[in-house]
Amino acid sequence: MKKTLLSILALGVAFGASAQTFTPAAGSPLANGEVGTAYSETINAAIPATTNVTGQQILDVLPAQAVALVGSYINAGTSYPVAVTSTALTVAGLPAGLSDDCGGCSVAGGATRDIVISGTPTAGGGFTVDITSETTGSVDITVPILGTQTVPFGGSFQGQSVPTLPGLMDAQGYSMNVSSTGIKEANEVFSLGFYPNPTEGLSTLDINSTVAGQVSVEVYAITGAIIQTNTRTIRMGANRLSLDLSSVPAGIYMIKAEIDGHQALIRTVKK
Repeated sequence: MKKTLLSILALGVAFGASAQTFTPAAGSPLANGEVGTAYSETINAAIPATTNVTGQQILDVLPAQAVALVGSYINAGTSYPVAVTSTALTVAGLPAGLSDDCGGCSVAGGATRDIVISGTPTAGGGFTVDITSETTGSVDITVPILGTQTVPFGGSFQGQSVPTLPGLMDAQGYSMNVSSTGIKEANEVFSLGFYPNPTEGLSTLDINSTVAGQVSVEVYAITGAIIQTNTRTIRMGANRLSLDLSSVPAGIYMIKAEIDGHQALIRTVKK
């Protein structure tokens, strides 16, 4: 399932008029998914070249030596413009089986990046997906006699490291629903059976098919990682295939079979 994103919706950043934009906007619903069905969704992030922070946000990350030098000239409630160098974005809260291609990816100030979420969900339910951020950049503070002092976030000031600014480019509250009813243990072409279930390793996958041909069998961990994959030839009627899960850790696994584009899914527990 793929959702094409064509428009950019503005999302305000607290304490400033300059803002990053996310498409779709933070808090929007993402494309719904189905357990066992390939999923794809794109969120476009546009990071501004400048944005604003409050004095309190600056004070919260400054090291003690820097606070001693410029802290008394920073008003906690005043907005200060920050020149954005880059922002690292991280996606959190994805359903099991889905991942993103960002994972702390760095987006330069004034640049955009597509964050692609993809995979095959292995668990159903409602999920909240958040994008968190760490921003590097600089702010100028006017200090009498000393003049303008540039404080670099993610850099060094007066011999001390200054942390990045957390949360400045966050996009939180995306919603995603994953249905567990999209693929069942049977369809109009074939049905699945699996035993023993739970299993200690050596197991049997029964396939009762109305057609002969090739069946693709994949075993997924609850994280969505493919543990095993193979293709077997089956005949019309009852087929009994052996599966060996002896070498995989204890946990929940999904077994997906596909014949001529028709899919069925069965869940098992490895003891």
